[in-house]
Amino acid sequence: AGSAARGLERRASCRAASSSGRSARSASTEPPTVPAPAPPLRLYYSDWAKVNLPDKHRFPMDKYRATRLLLEADLSLRGRVEMVRSPEASLEDVLRVHDREYVSRVMRCALTEKEARAIGFPMQNPEQVTRSFASTGGTIAATRDVLRSLDGDEPHANKVAAQIAGGTHHAFADSGEGFCVFNDIACAANVALAERGDVLFARSATPILVIDLDVHQGNGTAKIFETNDAVVTFSMHGAGNYPWKTKMVSDHDVDLPDDTDDDAYLSTLQTWLPFLFDTYRPALVFYQAGVDALREDSFGRLAMSRNGLLKRNNLVYDFCARNDAALVVTMGGGYSRPFDASVAAHADVFRSAAYRFGGGNAGSLKGVRVKER
Repeated sequence: AGSAARGLERRASCRAASSSGRSARSASTEPPTVPAPAPPLRLYYSDWAKVNLPDKHRFPMDKYRATRLLLEADLSLRGRVEMVRSPEASLEDVLRVHDREYVSRVMRCALTEKEARAIGFPMQNPEQVTRSFASTGGTIAATRDVLRSLDGDEPHANKVAAQIAGGTHHAFADSGEGFCVFNDIACAANVALAERGDVLFARSATPILVIDLDVHQGNGTAKIFETNDAVVTFSMHGAGNYPWKTKMVSDHDVDLPDDTDDDAYLSTLQTWLPFLFDTYRPALVFYQAGVDALREDSFGRLAMSRNGLLKRNNLVYDFCARNDAALVVTMGGGYSRPFDASVAAHADVFRSAAYRFGGGNAGSLKGVRVKER
């Protein structure tokens, strides 16, 4: 499934020893070089920006805090992660993507009832404005973190960072929908191109790859980057799912039938990941790690297990590590009722990344570090 047409168009001895016996014996006594340990995986969180939704609202806002608390309580993550409060995005960085008039009306709580209904949140609430800027800011901060790893001056910087929020891929430049106000991944990608384009383009002509594995198509991201050759958009989602009226054309879309199970899903992904990395050679990857493909999800319509999603995450991480790509991970959808199944799967996204990329070890006494900015 899926089309590769448009995306394909975009791709335009050992030296012999000569030292004396004495120097050779001396060298043999030198201790081996021990590589510097990887720093902890930095996890940004924006649940400090609290939003009180109406009773019985269908969006599980509390899942962000629940996911963070689950990770903080996990003793296996001691020394492996560093929790950092997400900063609010600057107006300048949001305007790298979004229409000034739209942003102004969001900030003034002046969206129309129709616009707010499309988003799905009561947008007359200043709390929602703060949350939108914080959710976007965390992904931008994570992106700036990993870009330092591409510098020769900071070779030991972690190439991976994440946010326990974000993935708001339904937001367009001039409007929001589907619980998405600003498109955090798009804003972060444009920040990366503006601030470190020289480093990124030195690695690849198509340096940024968005891997969107939410069960819903990343329509906003697809539209924002439809004419930008520097950013490749890949979305693998349910064919019969939202968005129904505003679905766009990604560089590569993979439509999955209802009830797709672990085997079918993973087989499809294993086909696409080699193609994407071999074709585009990305320097920076954004992974939108929605977990609404779970069979327990209220909106998902697919039939994946928690273990299947864990294998999905590790496939993405394997390809990024193998191809030396910097990686930013965000959350996405997850709507099981109760939300425990979704929260467990969300936590798996970050736990598996910490096991793979985080510093320290499970026996460390440092604990899960909490840091505010």
